[in-house]
Amino acid sequence: ADYSFKFSSKFADKIKDVDLEGALNSAVKASPVVPVQKQAKADTGMDMEQRFYEVSLDRPTGIEFATDLSLKYVHVMEVKDNSPAQLSPTPVEVGDQLCGVNGEECIGEAFKDVAEKLSAKPSQPLTFRFFRGSKQQLLDAVGREDYVPTEARVTAIEPNGETTTATKKAGANLRDSLVESGVQVYKVQSGRFTNCNGKQLCGTCIVDVVEGAEYTNDKSIDEAGSLRQMPESYRLSCCVNVYGDIVVKTRPDTGKKLIEFT
Repeated sequence: ADYSFKFSSKFADKIKDVDLEGALNSAVKASPVVPVQKQAKADTGMDMEQRFYEVSLDRPTGIEFATDLSLKYVHVMEVKDNSPAQLSPTPVEVGDQLCGVNGEECIGEAFKDVAEKLSAKPSQPLTFRFFRGSKQQLLDAVGREDYVPTEARVTAIEPNGETTTATKKAGANLRDSLVESGVQVYKVQSGRFTNCNGKQLCGTCIVDVVEGAEYTNDKSIDEAGSLRQMPESYRLSCCVNVYGDIVVKTRPDTGKKLIEFT
């Protein structure tokens, strides 16, 4: 492609005697490249090392946590007013990245694993190590690169032992992924007249997540209510989004009679 251009005639007349190449070279020499750490200091007044800090907080800490779309990289979503986190000598702020809990690093860990660290020794205070900045700034500071999967391998094990595996885009709906792969997710002998077609209404597309639960979204209140008498690993496949490799058993035992069509 031709990316050449011309100035308008009036403007060209004004600059015809100007040494443009010389001016450009002078501008480049006068504009030094700012290293990442110096740029970070210019943005916040803090060196990268100063962005890391530790606090010891009584429970409840007053912190609500969240993750990125990969369900990893836990960060502060909310700090309650007048909570230990807000009243700490170094107040915790929304957006701070969680780096460690009670001396154990957790950068990039799945939320499920971080939650286990947070719930350990419930009678004792929690010691947090935070980083003040974005996830990318944290990765720059520790010299790492982020890996967010763009695909997810969905493996279904049917009651007869038949296994089907398909690669889907990360974030895909589990029920739709199984149906597209020809897997029967409904506990019926034939036909699909009793299901809601993935509208989260009928509660008949139950699966047992045997591997990769950490790569799925949390249960909603409605889903948890529908499955309140089922094992914790049971999910309504229409409510599940998959962000990493997962293995499920379809049509697990629910204590309900198999529906047969004749």
